[in-house]
Amino acid sequence: MQGGSREPSKRRNPRGIEGVISLTSLCEGERGVVAYAVGGFGLVRRLADMGLTPGVEVKLLRKGSFHGPVQIEVRGVGLALGYGVASKVFVRPLKAKPDG
Repeated sequence: MQGGSREPSKRRNPRGIEGVISLTSLCEGERGVVAYAVGGFGLVRRLADMGLTPGVEVKLLRKGSFHGPVQIEVRGVGLALGYGVASKVFVRPLKAKPDG
């Protein structure tokens, strides 16, 4: 195991892909592009049925307190995911676009 410090707000990335964080690590209002989901076939299929597939943009709307549900917007539809499921979805954060 390698030593070194990790930022506590960023969940460990199981595939080791640079710049990818857990959906639960996004702040409210931030957007990201789904990179992959970690889990069994049933979970990955269920997420795909909800529209959470690699390459799709998501926006984190609200995080429940004490690891409560996470509300997101994907493909124009609002969804709520349990914290455990949301922590298995990994995204590439998008930079905020300046209003103008």
